[in-house]
Amino acid sequence: MKYVIDSETYEKHIRDEVHLYGLLHQLAFLAGKVKDAEDMANLVKTAKHYGEIAEEKFDDWLIPGRYLVFGDRFDLADLKAAELTPLTAVLKEHDARIREKQRAAPSNDPAYIISGSAFRMLVGDLFDLLAQYGYLRNRVLEVKTERQLAQLQKNLSGEHPAIRRMYRRWGITGSTCITGFDMLESAIRRTHLTPYDPDGSEDDDD
Repeated sequence: MKYVIDSETYEKHIRDEVHLYGLLHQLAFLAGKVKDAEDMANLVKTAKHYGEIAEEKFDDWLIPGRYLVFGDRFDLADLKAAELTPLTAVLKEHDARIREKQRAAPSNDPAYIISGSAFRMLVGDLFDLLAQYGYLRNRVLEVKTERQLAQLQKNLSGEHPAIRRMYRRWGITGSTCITGFDMLESAIRRTHLTPYDPDGSEDDDD
């Protein structure tokens, strides 16, 4: 079983461990410095005080006494329930929040699924358009005379067959010309996108 622990709870355990390490280290230091009865009495007094601190820490951790005797991890069930959350529950809550966001999203900004082949096709067309733009830009920059300009205008007077092929791939009919962003968006959405319905609410309405 995988669990998620709150950062504050985790850091508290680290602080407690560091504190107990400091106490133990200090006891070892004092034990190494014992020279006489007075030093020994000071060591015993300090050890008792540190023992009280350890008991307070142990009570605060809520570790069952049975666990100290038997070491059975099942005795830690209540402590796990208080400090840990199963990873599956965290992921389920995360997915629920995502679905809630999607349901609350404006109706004019829905989510869609696109197939891999359609995505690659659209990326390929975008690349081709960039390449054609670069080629046309270089041709324009090369124009030095009116004759070259006239030749360029003649070459550009007709519709490029590559653009017509793109129209067909995008779902635009042969008699339609793109005159606005909305027309292009509508054609691509209708041809290549599928509305994303994670909780099946559309199927429930049928």
